[in-house]
Amino acid sequence: MNIVWATSEAAPYAKTGGLADVSYSLPYAMAENGHNVSVIMPYYPQVMGELCEQTECVYELLGVPFGDGNEEWASIRQHKINDNLSFYFIEYDKFYDRPKLYDWGGSEYADNAERFIFLSRAVMQAVLALDIKVDVLHANDWHVALCNVYVKSDLYRSYSNFAETKSIMTIHNIGYQGVFNKSNLSFTGLTWDYFNFQCLEFFDQLNFLKAGVLTADMVTTVSPTYAEEILTPEYGFSLENALQHKAVKGKLRGIINGIDIHEWNPESDALLPHNYSHNDLSGKVLCKAELQKEFGLEVRPDVPVYGVVSRLATQKGLDVFIECIDEMLKNDDVQFVIVGSGESWQESALGNFARTYPGKCGVHIGYSNKLAHLVEAGSDFFVMPSRYEPCGLNQMYSMKYGTVPIVRSTGGLEDTVHNYSASNLEQATGFKFYDLYPAALRDTMRWAASIYRNDKPAFEKMIVNGMKTDFSWHLTAMEYEELYDHANKRY
Repeated sequence: MNIVWATSEAAPYAKTGGLADVSYSLPYAMAENGHNVSVIMPYYPQVMGELCEQTECVYELLGVPFGDGNEEWASIRQHKINDNLSFYFIEYDKFYDRPKLYDWGGSEYADNAERFIFLSRAVMQAVLALDIKVDVLHANDWHVALCNVYVKSDLYRSYSNFAETKSIMTIHNIGYQGVFNKSNLSFTGLTWDYFNFQCLEFFDQLNFLKAGVLTADMVTTVSPTYAEEILTPEYGFSLENALQHKAVKGKLRGIINGIDIHEWNPESDALLPHNYSHNDLSGKVLCKAELQKEFGLEVRPDVPVYGVVSRLATQKGLDVFIECIDEMLKNDDVQFVIVGSGESWQESALGNFARTYPGKCGVHIGYSNKLAHLVEAGSDFFVMPSRYEPCGLNQMYSMKYGTVPIVRSTGGLEDTVHNYSASNLEQATGFKFYDLYPAALRDTMRWAASIYRNDKPAFEKMIVNGMKTDFSWHLTAMEYEELYDHANKRY
């Protein structure tokens, strides 16, 4: 198949979250399976840095209709990965030559509606300029959701490039939808006929994600449980009705993301002081000692270490974590290691714990890839008390590194972690709790510590179960292949 993957970011070129990882790894896996994949994204010269040198201009004057009768001129740059996979970049400095992708100084760019209307239209124009006959147009998140509208509109459906195209809309986080003033419709080239409840209209505003969902042939999200959760008012962020409309027609599916098993592999990870495998965990013991030294904790192999690497945000439930660990630090023989940044009050509270309980709590405010790998390898447990988690990657990294996850049962955390019980030991990989209250999280962490101390064979069995689980992109790619085939045959 000829697959066009539209996205606002892809690693390693530009990354703010998991979307970037998916937008490289999944197209790469699909290309390995023999499909022709073209990833189209913006060209961010300030963000991409030296990676800009890997790209070359392949189309100098790309006309992009923008506004009432206006046309803007962009360029297309290419980085060819192999015969089946190319990354194409829309070069338009007015919108994309900026220090960050979506915001600056804590505020979203005021022209984000224009920036991503332009990107969606430029994706369509690039397909025509590069003469790609598109079997599957796969749009990711709100930034390129208008592509699904365009492919069925009078503007593009008469082109032979899109004659057989099936459109896919993937929601990576429904909390972000691209809601803007309806005056921005003039930039899209679409008529006011599209401003209705079955397309763009959303409480008298534009909602790009809603329009992408309702016009796509298939809608996916990044875990089966999250696909069910977003059908409810609690998790649907006011799009539950639109998603229910797709679900009853069999057009909504959840597919778990994979992880990069080359970067996240304790047997070969160059960022670790010691490597190890499920057959020989001695290196993990040494990584734990290095982690304790790094964060100024007492170097003791017998004490359970709980690790956290996270954005300090409401979604991640770290407010509940902060509320419950003070009692454990006072009364329990435990250690905590936290790496993250975000809400200032959370940063301050965690910093206070580190000062109040030296030797038991270590905190790094900010992000460090090296520390993230060390926390995954050196911790005994990894804590993820998320309010909602579309997929989650850290619980999969943790299992791969023999670090037992403690998670709230939501979204991809529910789907990827098998809860411990004496009767489920052959499958168990972690500990789950359900109600997001401090007592529930605290009791679960204490429960995990009791197994760690009092049932070593069961704890080691969970470690091995997690390390042997296959989280590779190969499995995800197979599910998307089946989805694409389903869309092509059915619609």
